[in-house]
Amino acid sequence: MVTETPATTAPPALCAPSTATSWGSGQNPLIEWKTSAGLLGFLAVVFGIAMFNHGLIPAEEPRFAEVVREMIARASFWVPLKNGLPYVEYPPLYYWLAIPFRLLGLPLRAAIRIPGTLAYLAWIFWMRRWLRTLFPSVASTLPLLALAALPIALYNFFTAHTDSLLALGVLIAYTGYARHRLGRVRGFPWELWLGILLATSAKGPVGIAITLPGMGLEMLLADPGLLRWTKDAGIRLWKRIFAIRPFRGLALALSLLVLWSVVAGLQVNWDFVRAALIYQNFTRFLSGLDHQHGPWLYLHTLWGDFFPWSLLVPFGLVAAWRLRGELPWRLALTWAVWTVFFFSLSVSKQSKYILPAAPALVLLSLGGSAFLFGRHAGLAQRAGGAISASLLALFAFLALLVLPGFVFPGLIPVPKTVQGLHRLRTYLEEHPAPVVSYLYPRPPTIYELYPLRHAPIPFVRSARALYAEIHAGVIRPGDDLLVYRDALPAAHRPVNARTLSPAPNPEYFARIFSIPAQGGLILFKVLPAVRKMPVPRTPKPPPWHWWDQFDTD
Repeated sequence: MVTETPATTAPPALCAPSTATSWGSGQNPLIEWKTSAGLLGFLAVVFGIAMFNHGLIPAEEPRFAEVVREMIARASFWVPLKNGLPYVEYPPLYYWLAIPFRLLGLPLRAAIRIPGTLAYLAWIFWMRRWLRTLFPSVASTLPLLALAALPIALYNFFTAHTDSLLALGVLIAYTGYARHRLGRVRGFPWELWLGILLATSAKGPVGIAITLPGMGLEMLLADPGLLRWTKDAGIRLWKRIFAIRPFRGLALALSLLVLWSVVAGLQVNWDFVRAALIYQNFTRFLSGLDHQHGPWLYLHTLWGDFFPWSLLVPFGLVAAWRLRGELPWRLALTWAVWTVFFFSLSVSKQSKYILPAAPALVLLSLGGSAFLFGRHAGLAQRAGGAISASLLALFAFLALLVLPGFVFPGLIPVPKTVQGLHRLRTYLEEHPAPVVSYLYPRPPTIYELYPLRHAPIPFVRSARALYAEIHAGVIRPGDDLLVYRDALPAAHRPVNARTLSPAPNPEYFARIFSIPAQGGLILFKVLPAVRKMPVPRTPKPPPWHWWDQFDTD
């Protein structure tokens, strides 16, 4: 049986006393605190300035900005909206946190970034708390630097992202769990369940799915006898589970999500709740409606997202398995492995999804350095720390000087997905007319054009619907028609239910111009001759699904 560190015993140093000093054992606590505070201060200055100095970054930020803008404009503070439709992509916690800053007068781009920035700083702070819980005699400066400079963290906290709140909530929950397992919590483990509350309120049920099972695995790994399915083993397992107060804890963790779901269901309908909770969390997980990738995605993305520490993670897994009798390494092992395994099961996945496992992976990488280099681990860790510091310095240079174009203007080009949208808006301002989008307008287009009329952009879902509205007089001569280039018939694309077939005839539609944005957008003007246009044969429209009444991107 594997034994665990008693609650009354101080957690072990890094792998072995001979290598602990390479991490910073024995460092003056005051110096260590000042270094950590300096790191947080540096990050706060960089992020605080950068949130004002550049435009929205596709593809996430335009949708967050538009949702916050429409929630305020329509006073829809409970149900997120985008292009006038209820938006089911995430629970509204992130938007709720951004709205007060917008109401205080901050630019919209800054308001939507503040929650992510605050989450990033709190994430670094809680990493220190987690480490001090597990390794009270070891300095946390190097792990904090390693965590802060991870490429996956710099990008996903720098842009508006609900994953930032999820990552913070998971770290808080595991910190509370570590304190509980070490006997430092009496009664209800508030930190554990408040962390899960934050995670579920930010991203939904996934906040529970990537925390509680990982903690359960730690319980089983601490006492393999629990897997024997005997009465005694069942009683011991139940006592461990009951110790974290699961019933009260789950009630707390789901309270805000349940309250929001009930009110949203009453305000919109229960299909909205079904879409937000079932469609978004279970249908996408199992069927991969978007972001479809194979089960081995993270074996490809981990190396760049967690560089340079990813190079040591395989050795850290081996070291943690050998040291699984000690709570810190056992907990880091189950946290990291379960998170990566869980998201690998999903058909729909992105590299950023394993961001919540970053603290555990950093700790594993430090353990891997001690396992691989032995008494020379300090040199390897200092080299990794120097690379992380260089990455932070490069990030600060890019964020403060290059991104806003103060130096090397044009080095960071305007993403093609938004190129030309300003030209489109200028034209529509100079030639005001109703605009109709063929297929649903995407977030950057909505964000750019919404202020023209402070109203949603009308759209049609099929060629049949478009020509039917023209013949019914809903779409009239003089109106503008915005069409995605890939929706037009082409020799290399078969005609399907979403193809605009037949294509706009020059006799009835004048082509104004095209822009690169969104894969290519073409603006047409509806001509007076359209009144005499015969009814064309069109593809059968796509079926209307129950979730199509909402915006799911």
